[in-house]
Amino acid sequence: MTEDLDTRYRRLLAKQLVMNQETWGRLRTHGVDETTQLRLDFSYVAADRASAESLNAVLSDQTDYDVKVQSTGTFTKRWTVEGSTQPTAVSNAILDQWVDWMVTAGLHQNCEFDGWGTEVPSRRVT
Repeated sequence: MTEDLDTRYRRLLAKQLVMNQETWGRLRTHGVDETTQLRLDFSYVAADRASAESLNAVLSDQTDYDVKVQSTGTFTKRWTVEGSTQPTAVSNAILDQWVDWMVTAGLHQNCEFDGWGTEVPSRRVT
């Protein structure tokens, strides 16, 4: 039985929100706070090339993110959409809202948000 869109949305969002809590906690232990500028790297798994290209168009149209479509595999292609946000300050609440939007944007284009990460900025020693 195939999941309906609402069930799939709820499952993906719940998974990503748990991961947000864990990641934000780790970032905090490395000195990141709500004023730290972070560039968020993200990825999606697409059902096919058309879905990947469609999501790329949506993200390119509605955001200032750097986005690209990629494929791997010779006989069986695996399509992904990957990108990065511009540097921005975030909080746990902002991350939760952003992830909700990213999950929704992906599902509407038949793509599954696979998560995000970031590089912790180096601390300046004075």
